Amino acid sequence: MDLNERWNAIDWQDSEFSFTKEDLHEELRRQSKHDLTRLLTAYKRLYYFNLALTPLTPLLMLLKPEEPEYVFSIGLISLYWVVVSGFLTLKFSRFKRPDFSLQPTEAIQNTLGLVRSINSFQLRFTCFLSPLVFLGSLLGTLTYGGRTFSEIGKSPVVLAVVVFSTLLVVWLSRYAKGYLANRQCTALIAKLEGHLRSLREG
Repeated sequence: MDLNERWNAIDWQDSEFSFTKEDLHEELRRQSKHDLTRLLTAYKRLYYFNLALTPLTPLLMLLKPEEPEYVFSIGLISLYWVVVSGFLTLKFSRFKRPDFSLQPTEAIQNTLGLVRSINSFQLRFTCFLSPLVFLGSLLGTLTYGGRTFSEIGKSPVVLAVVVFSTLLVVWLSRYAKGYLANRQCTALIAKLEGHLRSLREG
């Protein structure tokens, strides 16, 4: 009898490594709850990071408050954080996760719905506004260095750099969607989708 035949001939129900259906189901619930907690923690960390940057970014205006061009450039960057933080605040304020011990499938389903909507919004919005944020950063750097918008417009070289680099960011942003999602979160989402199918079948 070869190794494969011996392996297939083992009665695993009598083995010390055997698991009952209840044991497997309980382990699945435990792992699902653990992965769900990790996923929510990661997205809440992202949420708090955005909340922190929303009031901190406008403080950069204090470096040159007398320069309207500089203030306007920082305002472009601040707009991004305001919109993203507002969206995340709305999403998390409306999110009510069911008690996992009583409703595990509903808890997973609701959480996956939350993170999918956040991912969808951030991928689309980031790709849309990344050129605006980049332009604000570039203009902010130039105006902080002493240039004005009129000087930038009168210099063909500087203007060409600004226009070309912004158009380059517009082009690159279309290909950035695949790199914006956190790989760890993507893996956890895939695992939870598998857990959800198994719990429903069980």
